[in-house]
Amino acid sequence: ANPPPRAARRQQVVWSDERSHRYEAMDECCPKFDPSSFTDGKNPFKLITWNNKPFVKDGTWCIFYVPLAFGRAMTCALKKITAASAEPPKDEMMVLSECISPWYSDIYVSVAKEEVDGAEVEKISGTFLSKAFEGDYSSMGKWVEEMKGLVAEEIVERQALG
Repeated sequence: ANPPPRAARRQQVVWSDERSHRYEAMDECCPKFDPSSFTDGKNPFKLITWNNKPFVKDGTWCIFYVPLAFGRAMTCALKKITAASAEPPKDEMMVLSECISPWYSDIYVSVAKEEVDGAEVEKISGTFLSKAFEGDYSSMGKWVEEMKGLVAEEIVERQALG
């Protein structure tokens, strides 16, 4: 069965019956997305530094980099995270996606614990430049190019300072 159509408000989606893969929407709403949280006030981006930040790793199949069943993978990961009481504070929740081929993407969901039963937990370290984009998935190529430019500018600026 297919997930329900998008409602006027965001809803958390959970499995109602894993064997038939039917979805059930809960009444709990997610906080409204605020893209300004991905800026530092003076730049259109934000630098984030992590030292062994834990993430539950899951994945989904893709067709030419377009994810299929992303909601299903998220639901599965969130179910394990909730069962382990490993939810991070809402303002620290982060979902990352890495297209490792045209046919598969890894999904990383931040957690507050280093161990989550039944899930692979991967720790990520480094300094990352982040920026929020809003729009159609068809704009992804344009956004990737914009990010490459921002990273190049930041590298040049850091080299000039140091």
